[in-house]
Amino acid sequence: MTIQYRRPTDLYAPGLGGAGKRRRGTTGAGVDAEISARLSAIEQGSADAIIATRLDGVITAWNRGAEDLYGYAADEIIGRNISAVYPDNELIQMVTILESVRRGETNNVVEGTRRRADGSLVEVEVRVSPIVDEGGVVIGTSSFARGIADRRRREQELRESRESLAHTQAIGRIGAWKAAFGPDQIPTLTPEACRIIGIEPGRELRNIDFYNLVHPDDRELLAETVMKGRAEGSSVELEVRLAQPDGPTRWLLLAADARHNDTGTVAELTGVVQDITERKRAELALAHEALYDRLTGLPNRALFLDRAERGVARAVRNGSNVAVLYIDLDRFTLINGARGNECGDVLLCALADRLRSLIRVTDTVARFGADEYGLVCENITTAASAVERVERILAAIAEPYPLECGDAFITASIGVAVSGPGASAEALLRDAHLAMHRAKEKGRNRFELYDHGLRREVEQRFALEESLRRALDGDQMYLAFQPIVSLTANCFVGAEALVRWMHPERGIVQPNDFISVAEENGLIVPIGAWVLETACRQLRDWRAATPGHENWGMSVNVAALQLRSAEFPIIVERALSEAGLEPAALCLELTESVLIEDAVVSEVLGRLRQIGVRISIDDFGTKYSSLSYLTRLSIDELKIDQSFIDGLAGDESKRAIVSAILAIGFALDIPVTAEGVETEAQLAALRALGCERAQGFYFAQPLSAEDCLAALRRPALK
Repeated sequence: MTIQYRRPTDLYAPGLGGAGKRRRGTTGAGVDAEISARLSAIEQGSADAIIATRLDGVITAWNRGAEDLYGYAADEIIGRNISAVYPDNELIQMVTILESVRRGETNNVVEGTRRRADGSLVEVEVRVSPIVDEGGVVIGTSSFARGIADRRRREQELRESRESLAHTQAIGRIGAWKAAFGPDQIPTLTPEACRIIGIEPGRELRNIDFYNLVHPDDRELLAETVMKGRAEGSSVELEVRLAQPDGPTRWLLLAADARHNDTGTVAELTGVVQDITERKRAELALAHEALYDRLTGLPNRALFLDRAERGVARAVRNGSNVAVLYIDLDRFTLINGARGNECGDVLLCALADRLRSLIRVTDTVARFGADEYGLVCENITTAASAVERVERILAAIAEPYPLECGDAFITASIGVAVSGPGASAEALLRDAHLAMHRAKEKGRNRFELYDHGLRREVEQRFALEESLRRALDGDQMYLAFQPIVSLTANCFVGAEALVRWMHPERGIVQPNDFISVAEENGLIVPIGAWVLETACRQLRDWRAATPGHENWGMSVNVAALQLRSAEFPIIVERALSEAGLEPAALCLELTESVLIEDAVVSEVLGRLRQIGVRISIDDFGTKYSSLSYLTRLSIDELKIDQSFIDGLAGDESKRAIVSAILAIGFALDIPVTAEGVETEAQLAALRALGCERAQGFYFAQPLSAEDCLAALRRPALK
């Protein structure tokens, strides 16, 4: 619709009727003077633009604020029509204002655009009021105006800031809130906070309403935390669950600071809320993974020991006993070999289910390893009652297992240790383990109680320990060396040093028979130092005897106890220095379990990296196989365990595992060595998979220093 209007000079020419009619005998000049007089007291002292006009729009007064806002000097504009400062698209607003003034109305604040003297436009807010004479007759207008460009800019910046904050909160999924104390107080929530809590934005949510949304088990914690923040005026943080009877549990993280009023009293809490459900699920999953066996879902050794320790404590309080069973399946590897690993895994899960069905609520069954289980039985009154339970368990294990891959049969050897005064979970498990080994020695498919006979065996073990202490001083230790082959270059690139013990009475004692003893009593530290020094000197001698082979390296196994010693890096540096070897010539082989040791181990590994020696993971894939430490610790080499090489040529599952390990090595640019290569078929399979290095009986058995040097000088393969 088109609105037609006339110019103000036509609309408000002298002689128009209505409220704008002049009093008889009052001249135009007199009106102007009277209008100016009524404004003169305030106009010049105000920073606002103050303008007076007649009812026909002619300007009669113009203060300094108007000069600053519109750019016209008073003598330039007074006498002209107010339309001079209106752009064409705002003239309707001007007409409307003047008409309302003629009716004696005071306009509320209006916003609009005005034209300055230089032709530019300025945004203003204006309040226009009528000027009346002593008789109450409207004789003109007065307007107060101010520029609003700065305010508009600030408002826009505020809007943009709020939008940015809301957008940022939405991206980060973190909401903000503010709440005073008291159940009926209504918190202020940002849209993202509403979304996280699960309410519609704008809905009133009292403190008590939110309290009732929280899971009943967490409400007391919420109330206590809020009261603590109020009482102490401190920051608070807590994790609570939302009550969702028809849906999955959701976790919220609430964090807040206390805000004080002018008197120093805590008046409210302001904070943030974040949905941490996924994080909590991940934490629970990690905790489950750390404490439970992946295959069977049973507790692992760590959780088993914790529960056993608690059971021992309860037994002390109620005057009963705890029986710990160590269960090892007999010849389980035969089932894996005959039926395959997949069928073996199904059998292990079936056995786990059977063991679960045999225990009471207070008991715990766990899986320790491939075919090893543990059971802690509480409320055992006598050794006879423990024996009765073990006999039932042994018979139940031996019953057939109807599986899709065919009926399976398995027996077990069980060791039993019953708690007594001063018992601990670790000691009971160790004693049960010893008893289990005795059961295997006596023919399997049976159980043995830990008794004094086993104690004598332990005493013999101590005797072995004493002999081991004298072995280093008596020059009974020596090194054997197994060459390491580069399959691509068809040459030996170094060797692995293997410690041996020539006992004066027992003859050669294999590492499996004394290394565990050395680790238990700490002798592994001096033995390890001797191995390092001897191996480095031997490599120096080999290089000196064979010029042109300065690239030969030496690998040495390192035990966890050595890495717990802050002196170990010093021992390594000394061995290298005395032999005159560069650090990269030495490769320290660690088991995967060592890499999850405490902070001391991590610190020692960091110092070894600074020295420049190479770090290799021995038996990779048999323990934790965490990819995180490969990058975090800058691992230099991986060794594929012999268990994966055995039967590699015909076992697709082993082939897949070896292929995956090699792929990891290729991706991270980490050399991979296959251990335990014994046949031509295994070698061919490794070559087909792209393995570059290997060692094993196929190339050479552990050799003396002289024989190993001779082997290193010849081609690795014919």
